[in-house]
Amino acid sequence: MEMTLTALTLSAAVFCATMTMTPGPNNLLLAQSGATFGVRQSVRHIVGIRLGTTSLHLAMLLGLGALFEGFPLLHQFLKTVSLAYLLWLAFKIATAPTAEQSASQRIKPMGLMEAAMFQWINPKSWLAVMTLCSAFTLAGDQYWLSALVMVLVFNIVGLPASFTWVVLGQAIGRFLHTPGRQRTFNQLMALALLLTLPMILM
Repeated sequence: MEMTLTALTLSAAVFCATMTMTPGPNNLLLAQSGATFGVRQSVRHIVGIRLGTTSLHLAMLLGLGALFEGFPLLHQFLKTVSLAYLLWLAFKIATAPTAEQSASQRIKPMGLMEAAMFQWINPKSWLAVMTLCSAFTLAGDQYWLSALVMVLVFNIVGLPASFTWVVLGQAIGRFLHTPGRQRTFNQLMALALLLTLPMILM
């Protein structure tokens, strides 16, 4: 039975909700940002994620996947960079200053461009985009329409999901009254980030 675009879109929305609401590098970083800086200061981080995933999604549709098939060493290089960057991020989070220290040292949350570029080495973003490009597109003359609809769906579902994690982080931050609790929370977030590394090694 032929899949209609409406049915495919509904299925894709469920898939996108699963990918954007479950723990992963983006959401762990957003929760940590919410706990440390609050929702307002984390907006650029959220917008950067959407810009980055959209640019990655469009690049994949325009042939980036085929490029990696032709040059597997390029794909391996990207995985190595991704692994190194996530290890560095985990270290930065584990040793991050408390909210009081952040204010005194004028430390800022992740910016728009940094968050956008991070999507290009984020294994969960790659997995989501590759699945949307392959499993959630229609063949024939409806390919590009369905592909662009998936780009839109990913953003419509992903944006509130990102805000949810920041709000969750901010709510947790209210219980982190002492520097000791803040450091413990940061270390737990760093550990959780390290647990996402097997996604790269698969």
